Amino acid sequence: MASMADIRHSIRSISETEQITRAMHLISSSKMRKAIERYEANHAHFERVQSALKDILMHTTQIQHPYVGESQGGKAAYVVIAADKGLCGGYNHNVLNLAFEHMQQSAERYILTVGQVARVFFDRRGYMVDVEFLHVSQNPSLYNARNITRDIMDLYDNGLMDEVYVVYTKFISVLRQEPRVLKLLPISTSNLVDVQTEVQYSGELFYHPTRKVVFDKLVPQYIVGLVYGCLVQSYASEQCARMTAMQNATKNAEDMIDGLSKEYNRERQFAITNEISEIIGALDALK
Repeated sequence: MASMADIRHSIRSISETEQITRAMHLISSSKMRKAIERYEANHAHFERVQSALKDILMHTTQIQHPYVGESQGGKAAYVVIAADKGLCGGYNHNVLNLAFEHMQQSAERYILTVGQVARVFFDRRGYMVDVEFLHVSQNPSLYNARNITRDIMDLYDNGLMDEVYVVYTKFISVLRQEPRVLKLLPISTSNLVDVQTEVQYSGELFYHPTRKVVFDKLVPQYIVGLVYGCLVQSYASEQCARMTAMQNATKNAEDMIDGLSKEYNRERQFAITNEISEIIGALDALK
């Protein structure tokens, strides 16, 4: 049985941990609100970009362009978005395991990681990380999205890969986030089945000056919009997951302190009872 000194030490240690988890919960709550505001501001653009491109593909026949079509597979690039640190429940575990499982479908792969945890994850499994984007997961800006897109387009244009995927965590609500795999290149209507177009009409689109020029300009902007949307959703999901994890950790610490306090009081009462018994025994012996 633990002594009173050991129990006091445990209570003190857990109390210090509780203060840390409570502070991290407050910080994550503040970051979460800002992340959700950024997500809501981006959400309309995220859906509009996908809707516009689906509309173009549905009303264009015989598209001959490297960015459009069905890929044959074989060489794939993966942009994997995770966090720079842990303490966020299953957020990193879920998205990284999904990425790892999906990669097994490709014979040759390029790995582009966003977040320190993603880099460590693949290093430990013997996978070489080709491009690493540092401190990007905590700063989901258009500038960073353009940098990621530039590297993706360079690899794709040089024929080093056949298809490009981004693995991220989709923000659904404060209590629900799901890891997803989104295909970036090549673009086809089969990748946009769940996307709703704004206007229904028949006919065919004409391009000026040429179809190739239009797609050369349009697709990189489309990729930037998608990458930025994935960064924003992943950041919002991370903060929600960390807030929930720290809230649970704080509650667990409170429960542990409550249990130890009761145990300490029992031990203290037992010690006092023993002392009283010893005093009474001594008095009886003196009589």
